[in-house]
Amino acid sequence: MRIQRCLRSVLFSLAVASMALASPACSKSPQITAESIEDNWALTEQHEPGSVVMTVAPDGKVTALVKNRDGKPIEEGVSGNLTVKVPGKEGAPATAELVPEPKAGGVLVAKIPPLEDELTEVGYELKVKGEPFKGALHVPRGGTRELQESAKESQAIKVEGKKGPNGGVLQPVGDDIVEIVADKATGDVRVYVLDLDLKPVPIGQREIKLAIQTPSGPDVLVLAPGPDRLYFTGKLKVKVNPTKITVVLKDGGHTHVVLCNYHPGAVIVVGASAPVIGILVATTWAVKVNVKPTVVVHDDDDDDGRRVIVVHKGKGKGKWKGKGRWR
Repeated sequence: MRIQRCLRSVLFSLAVASMALASPACSKSPQITAESIEDNWALTEQHEPGSVVMTVAPDGKVTALVKNRDGKPIEEGVSGNLTVKVPGKEGAPATAELVPEPKAGGVLVAKIPPLEDELTEVGYELKVKGEPFKGALHVPRGGTRELQESAKESQAIKVEGKKGPNGGVLQPVGDDIVEIVADKATGDVRVYVLDLDLKPVPIGQREIKLAIQTPSGPDVLVLAPGPDRLYFTGKLKVKVNPTKITVVLKDGGHTHVVLCNYHPGAVIVVGASAPVIGILVATTWAVKVNVKPTVVVHDDDDDDGRRVIVVHKGKGKGKWKGKGRWR
């Protein structure tokens, strides 16, 4: 009996030792490889000499993979850096070096500050055997995963191929549809909130900013409410159609961030051959916002069967019908 207990003890010790030896090997296995990176909420940007596949996590971990024109990972001769700029914050941008992840088939990794703001600009500059790959992502707190998920949700509202009432670009954002349009002559930008019939409605307490990329580089526009809060307004620094627009819409304590015209799994073409998003139009801003009155019916307290009907107007004015008084 004693021999059996000793034998069991020896076997248990050997099992524990085997697990301890196996553990470090498992921890060194790459979490994301060249084969799995695209299944981990990555965005792919297509450049002239190839493509960059990148993920940005909320904790600031960045993974990147460069592919050649045939879509094959490039495992050697790749180096580069990230530049992190938070809109509205002073000081020089933070930088981080992309370094190869061992046994990951060409995947590069870097660590940037956690994504604490509603929008963070992550620029990348890579050299691949002498060829430059340069671009920028604007990512929300949820990183590239949030952009992929919001793109999937936006597909439920069908606006593809349609134009807004001002001739601008339509984009579902959360429960809303927005029209992004700019005056070709002045560069003045307007963003309208539309109903499901694509009719403009008042913006209410919403807030909007646009991260815009053009051949001149990225820029963030914090839009202001227009007169009577009927639309948002801002101005382009350069009067050209952008190649990418990221929309941030805040409403009722919720923030929605979407990449304009993006579909899950799509490749984003950047650089000289990138298609533009046609927001610049010749316009006189003639479209009116549909301000519908809200009718609220109250029962009075004298049980005579009469009711007070209050009609709230768009600017806070009102009138009453029937018995009672509304101030």
